[in-house]
Amino acid sequence: MIEYNHSWGEPALTNEQIAAELTKKLGHDIEPGYIASLRDGTTDVLPRDVAEALCTLCGVTDVGLLLPRGDEDVDLDMQVQIWTLARDRGVQHLAARTITRDKMRELIADLRALPARTR
Repeated sequence: MIEYNHSWGEPALTNEQIAAELTKKLGHDIEPGYIASLRDGTTDVLPRDVAEALCTLCGVTDVGLLLPRGDEDVDLDMQVQIWTLARDRGVQHLAARTITRDKMRELIADLRALPARTR
């Protein structure tokens, strides 16, 4: 979500920037190390208030992206990977209705194989 929420050619927010924004919004300290652990998957403890603030910061309207139920997180993660790769590869149009997980994995591999966009 963080990697997707920036314009192509611009850097994503850093852990420090995210922590500072969340600290300001929530009124209590959020450490950059905590953000790093969320991003790399070493922690999955995400209180709802932090999830909601992070979604707002990234322009995401559905906190379900960060607080999925069941195995939805696999689908959501793959969808965000597809969107990010499509943006970074300069893909203008992409239609993938009722796509299976196996087909999403294939699409991710195909998108990764495309050359990165240069302008």
